[in-house]
This record gives sequence, C-alpha cells and structure tokens, in this order.
Amino acid sequence: MPRVSPSVVEPALGTSTDPLAADLLARLRRGAGGTIRAKATRPFSREEAIRIYRRKAALGDRPTVRTEGYASLLTALAEAPGARVIVHGLAFDDAVYLVFTDPARTRCVGVLRKVRLASSP
Repeated sequence: MPRVSPSVVEPALGTSTDPLAADLLARLRRGAGGTIRAKATRPFSREEAIRIYRRKAALGDRPTVRTEGYASLLTALAEAPGARVIVHGLAFDDAVYLVFTDPARTRCVGVLRKVRLASSP
C-alpha cells in the first residue's frame, strides 16, 4: 500500500454521520500528537470489500486488539452507491482507523477502529 497524507481523508470524513468518522476527524484536527502513518489501497470492488471484512468480522479480534464498527461498515458497504472503494489505514500509537471512501475520496463509506488493548502481565 502506498503512503498518503492523513489529510487526504478529511473531506470525506466530513460527509459522514458515522461516530467513528467524527472521532477520527476530531483527532486529526486537534493534531493527535505523535506520528500518524497513513497508507491507502488501490480502488477495489465493494463486493470484494464486503467479502474480506465479513470474513474478518467472523474471525474476531486478536487478544490484544478490539475492532469497532464491523456491523455499520458492512451495512454501509452493501448500501453504498458506486462499484469501488479505497481503504485508507491511519495508524496512531494507540489505534488504527480504516477509512473506506469512494475512489474520488469525496465520500466516506464507513470506518473501522482497531484499538490496541493493554497486555496483561
């Protein structure tokens, strides 16, 4: 996945009513501290995205990660206009956000948030 600027998703996040999108947008606007690593996929089909993320949701989380937003994302992908999406990964020290947009990056389809859990001693 090629590196991108985290700001590339801001316009699309502003179009979303998803609470995870609002959380990420606020975090980006307040300068979330630390380094944000951002990458993006090439456009691929919504059907492929549904298949991949339905399977990931069914597998569940690893012991050190909690993922939020699968149900909303899968519903949004099924209802989204357009045949293709781009997935943007924005990695912070404590969480990774996956932002799904249309290929023009003007509309946010959905967001997943993967939170790193504290490991037990």
